Amino acid sequence: MVHFTNEPNITINNLIVGLTVGLIALGMTTAPGRMLNLTWVVAPLGVWLVISPWVVTAAHGARAGIIWNNCWVGGVTTVLGLAAMGLTVGIARRGEHV
Repeated sequence: MVHFTNEPNITINNLIVGLTVGLIALGMTTAPGRMLNLTWVVAPLGVWLVISPWVVTAAHGARAGIIWNNCWVGGVTTVLGLAAMGLTVGIARRGEHV
């Protein structure tokens, strides 16, 4: 939270994206059959996390700590979102119901 003290816009953005990813993950674990269509949302949210320090901040440029944080977390979120998409495509093609 040290780097985010002077940037309330990026803080709120990261909170909303984090809650969204968490809720989608919770839904995938509790009702995967009904959440198959929402897994594609996670990868674009990861990409948004990578570009958001330059888009959301008032001066269109954030501190290095914010940029590093968002790039790492966004990259991991994107990779895991793509993995989830791959798993759900495999399930959908086989016609399995979870």
